[in-house]
Amino acid sequence: TSTAKSCPMIMVFHAGHCERILWRGWVASTVTEFVLSALAIFLVSFLYEALKFLRQQLARREARRASEQLAAEQRRKNEAPAAGGCCSEAPLAEPREQTYWQRLFASSHIVQSLLNLLQIVISYLLMLIFMTFNYWLCLAVILGLGLGYFFFGWNKKNPDESECCP
Repeated sequence: TSTAKSCPMIMVFHAGHCERILWRGWVASTVTEFVLSALAIFLVSFLYEALKFLRQQLARREARRASEQLAAEQRRKNEAPAAGGCCSEAPLAEPREQTYWQRLFASSHIVQSLLNLLQIVISYLLMLIFMTFNYWLCLAVILGLGLGYFFFGWNKKNPDESECCP
């Protein structure tokens, strides 16, 4: 005999408060457990939008840093004295493009890759929570994503920016 809490798995939309969520150990069998679970799901949904915002900010900062480096190199090249100038006749070194492997293993790319992996995992977990078909848990996901977008989604520079389509 098992003393573990059990809730039926209902495969149609419903509004009960007894729900197994994601793992065998996450069972909300009382109203209090269910409300706390819904609040946790709301918070994770909200933080999912914050994570998307963080990734966009990091990508913009990296792009800005790269363009500033390129502009600085161009200025140095343009400010170099003419061939018969005062200082040295040694030519300035051309800016060296990073190789594929250097770009691949750059710390900024590794951080973006790990954050992207975390974003994917969270998005699938939220989808699975939605697939409990519980109105209240679905609403917690929707409201968390909606409020998260309200706080973080306004910052898109380009209205065509999207995380789904190139």
